[in-house]
Amino acid sequence: MSLNATYGEVIVFMSLERFCWRKRAGMRRCIYLVLMVVFCSGFCGCASRGDRLLLSQLIEELETEKAAPVEQAATDLPEAPDSGLPPPPGAVSADTVKGTTAEVGALTIQPDCLVQIKVDEDPTLDGSYPVNAIGAIELGRIGPIFLINRTEAEAEKKVREVLLSRDLRKATVRVRIVRASYDKVRMSGAVGKPGLIRIGAGDSISLNDALRRSGGLRMSPKGAKVKVVRDGLLFAIPDTEDAEEYSLVDEDGRPQVPEVLLRNNDIAYVYADRQETETATGAKRVIVLGQVRRPGVYSFGSGEPCTIMHLIFKMGGLPLYANKKSIKVIRRDEEDREEEIPVNAEEILEKGDPDKDVPLQNGDRVKVPARKFHLF
Repeated sequence: MSLNATYGEVIVFMSLERFCWRKRAGMRRCIYLVLMVVFCSGFCGCASRGDRLLLSQLIEELETEKAAPVEQAATDLPEAPDSGLPPPPGAVSADTVKGTTAEVGALTIQPDCLVQIKVDEDPTLDGSYPVNAIGAIELGRIGPIFLINRTEAEAEKKVREVLLSRDLRKATVRVRIVRASYDKVRMSGAVGKPGLIRIGAGDSISLNDALRRSGGLRMSPKGAKVKVVRDGLLFAIPDTEDAEEYSLVDEDGRPQVPEVLLRNNDIAYVYADRQETETATGAKRVIVLGQVRRPGVYSFGSGEPCTIMHLIFKMGGLPLYANKKSIKVIRRDEEDREEEIPVNAEEILEKGDPDKDVPLQNGDRVKVPARKFHLF
């Protein structure tokens, strides 16, 4: 607008000059025309300044409108994934603030729990969800989410990660355990009532109380030992994991239960040490662990054949998921070293060749691994 006004002024002045010189107009007419030009120039100049002022206001408003969505979008971006790198010095992680590190005895999500979930950005996902046998929930259209062994804060983080990976750009999640399930430990081996023992959520039980609730020992305390596998219920083959071993007699040979606490998912095996010799009648005891219908101690009377084949007969056969070809017999030698004897029970059972059968000794441990299934 300013450029057009200046060009108009030049045209008017040139016309005025041409008019004055050619028409020889009087001084009054020239003055009148000059005043008209000055008035027009002032009017055009005002219009130009007004247009420039309006244009600057429009630009400022457009810049403000463009900046607002960018700022809003920045707040809606999903949280950056964890890079796995250590935080910078002085930084405090969200997990530290929320206390998401699970401590011993902390209340965690287990099967049969009932958890309440709220998602501010999608109220259709709000509700109470039962935890199934494998520790997962079915979160509406999202599908299954595994929350086993997680605290409330850890479960919030897990659900948030799943939602951000699906269809939400932002997820504000709150998780609360409204009904905790019972914790459990398993007593196995030479006890009166092998099986699971339920305890309070986040609680523990002494080995003495666990033995009492499982019916006590089903063998002589002499040479009896307990093998404790921490979190053994979470492993497919717990007897292959590292274990803690305790004796049930003191240095003087008197029965004594050590002060050991069992917590959720622990397994305790009670078995006879190799120092327990055969009884006067020649009876033998063999410990069976692994993928069998009833793990524990199997006794053979005096004169009764004690071999792998007769042990399988005594157990009522092996289940389908047991690996019959890779059975191991663990035996301690005179120097207290363990020896592993591989046994192919499938070949023994199919051919019935007594020469390939493996005799068992008192105190032997027989491990039956799981069978591997291949889908492809």
